[in-house]
Amino acid sequence: MIEFLVEILGEVLLQLGGEAVIEGAWRLLGDPFRQRGRAHPVLAGIGLVVIGGAMGLMLWLVFPVRMMKSGGIPGASLVLSPILAGLVMHSYGRWRESRGGSVSYTATFWGGALFAFGMASARFLLIGRQ
Repeated sequence: MIEFLVEILGEVLLQLGGEAVIEGAWRLLGDPFRQRGRAHPVLAGIGLVVIGGAMGLMLWLVFPVRMMKSGGIPGASLVLSPILAGLVMHSYGRWRESRGGSVSYTATFWGGALFAFGMASARFLLIGRQ
């Protein structure tokens, strides 16, 4: 009888844990694209890094070599890409705002920078393993 109760309790806990993971993933991946006032900024930032990392992985699968073959500084893309992407996304966000459009966390300096950092990090780690 006790084994049966433990088994039922374990199954319920696994289901609740699974639902919590799915709910958390849904929030994490959705918050970067919600209007800024409606999303939690930390969740949006983490989501942008995760989505950027996933995009970096997909790009690596298609193009698994360094994009620049020059004798530059290894890892420079980890600094330069986020800064440039952040500036571009900030400009885009301001442009949308000036036309009355809603602005998500993606269309901010930090949003663009975090996404680009996730993407550059994934590619840097994966290409470095070859």
